[in-house]
Amino acid sequence: MFQRFLNPTVVYMRRIQHGLEEARMAALEHESAAEHHAALSNMYRERVRRLQAEMESVTMELAARAQAKAGGDAPASVAADEPNAESAAAHVHRIMPRYSKRDDAPTPAGSLLPQGAAG
Repeated sequence: MFQRFLNPTVVYMRRIQHGLEEARMAALEHESAAEHHAALSNMYRERVRRLQAEMESVTMELAARAQAKAGGDAPASVAADEPNAESAAAHVHRIMPRYSKRDDAPTPAGSLLPQGAAG
């Protein structure tokens, strides 16, 4: 009876089965995480498209207002909203393209902290 529990072959087979179960569970967890991250990636790509379209509409609106102001035939409502429109356009940031490698991504000037300042 104890031979079954102390037999090295049986013990080794139990270890292999346990490792196999762990590997299957890890694969399942990682596949679930990959599906989740793929869905998030699609969601953020759609958000980028939506924000770029909004940015283009704000830019075109500001250009039309500037052209109307230069022409002198701007309606009173446009002239009254112009300072607000310029401040709204100032808050629209350009969306940078996605880079595949971290080293290829451009770093904006002044965005890096001096060595030791990060904590």
